[in-house]
Amino acid sequence: MSSPSPAPASAKPVIPRIAVVTGVSRGIGREIARQLLEQGWEVFGCARRSREDLGWSDETGRLHYASADLATKEGCLGWVDFLNENCERVDMLVHNAGSFVPDTLLDAPDGQMEGQMSLHVYSAYRLSRALYPLLKKSERPYVFTLCSVASLRAYSGGASYCISKFALLGLTKMLRQEWIQEGIAVSAILPGAVYTDSWLGSPWPEERLMPPADVAAAVLHAYAASPRTVFEEILLRPFQGDL
Repeated sequence: MSSPSPAPASAKPVIPRIAVVTGVSRGIGREIARQLLEQGWEVFGCARRSREDLGWSDETGRLHYASADLATKEGCLGWVDFLNENCERVDMLVHNAGSFVPDTLLDAPDGQMEGQMSLHVYSAYRLSRALYPLLKKSERPYVFTLCSVASLRAYSGGASYCISKFALLGLTKMLRQEWIQEGIAVSAILPGAVYTDSWLGSPWPEERLMPPADVAAAVLHAYAASPRTVFEEILLRPFQGDL
């Protein structure tokens, strides 16, 4: 008579990874959040819009959203308070919040440069510093900054935007340099023209620009790499070149 088969070991519960993504109301940030949710992540997302005006719905119940104006110190601190109250750790931090404003060095209205720096650079600086303890609790912490080809090359008609994106790339390099020994991976994503709301009404057809989903896929691909590898800079351009 054969001995009874041992009872199957209970499967260990799958603990979802946790991502913090800024600027999730539209464009690249929305696609990053959507792809993470599809892969089972818990996503903490923010944007300036209210939850009612977010513009897209989450069917998974794993999107934790709060309205925050990251161009202000108060908005950053409020968002950090929300995260500290609701997050046990952060596995992925994506600095995506941003906007493009056309100007030149001489015609930029007073305060516009400061606004672009606050939104693109100071928000990433403040949030990275504040969320460092939560990143250190992760077994695979990773920080992504959504820079731009404008971080590498000056473009006429976008002075404040280009200067702030150059500065954001500099911040990213410093994070990478200082956090290597901390085990925190840091990558700069540098996309060219992506078909988002910023391009609505432009003469360029949608097919000429990159889809936001491709940029989001690059972020997830980098995170999936071995911890022995980091994608320091990921440059993406439309197939037919910059506009």
